[in-house]
Amino acid sequence: MDNDNLDCNNSACLAELWKSLTQKRGRGPQSALFWDKRAESFARNVRGDRREKRTAEIFDMIKSTGLSLEGAEVLDIGSGPGTLAIPLAKMGAKVTALDISAEMMKGLLKRADEEGVAMSQIILSAWSDIDIDAQGFRGRYDLVLASMTPGINGPETFDKMMQASKNVCYYSNFVSRKWDASYYELHQMLFNESYGEAVSNGFQLPFMYLYSLGYRPILKISKNTWASDEPVDCMADTVSGFFSGKKDINDDMKNRMKKYFEEKAENGMYHSSTESVTGMMVWKIAQK
Repeated sequence: MDNDNLDCNNSACLAELWKSLTQKRGRGPQSALFWDKRAESFARNVRGDRREKRTAEIFDMIKSTGLSLEGAEVLDIGSGPGTLAIPLAKMGAKVTALDISAEMMKGLLKRADEEGVAMSQIILSAWSDIDIDAQGFRGRYDLVLASMTPGINGPETFDKMMQASKNVCYYSNFVSRKWDASYYELHQMLFNESYGEAVSNGFQLPFMYLYSLGYRPILKISKNTWASDEPVDCMADTVSGFFSGKKDINDDMKNRMKKYFEEKAENGMYHSSTESVTGMMVWKIAQK
């Protein structure tokens, strides 16, 4: 049996499946507006012992490849408010931060200014819109990161991430999620059906696709519970944004969501709790 042809067929089949499951641009988490509305809450939660512990785990995985982060050229796809970009810059990396959300970028720049660090480059764009040859990104970066971002939403964006790296790539996303009870109750109430998770932007398909290409990444799976207190309006925007990835949401539905959260909130704040299993993987481009 020809193993090269087998790998090629496997990766082609997985690429086709992944494309078929990819959500349309401009809907739900694929839209800039969705992340603009969540930027304030992300900025509030960017610090803390749990966040610092997770960041340290990520950097330890990356360093296990032999890459020194001091002086490294880094591309952070879906940088958000600088969760990884700012610690990397503090370590001496030259960071290009890219995100679709202008409000996330404002948060990143504000925090960078407060902490006395600078990004090498700031790019406000969807990763799918980037021409890596026109930008001079092809094979440029020592490290390309895509951490918990819908910016990697299919084989094309995943391949482009690898093409921008000359050494190491890091990718993470959800293996599974059990959202706060409000997601399930509201979806049943509004649409008379259970809330189902999208699988195209999770961890399993990217991992299988990478494996089918011949890579054997360093892998870490972890289970977490995330709890936070969010303003009623923020929760209504967040949940309606997630639903809008598959459903059309009108003003009446948004008002019903807001009323739901108002009834369950204390002093205007709703306590949200989500359980998740997260997958992280890191690999060297030259090692198959």
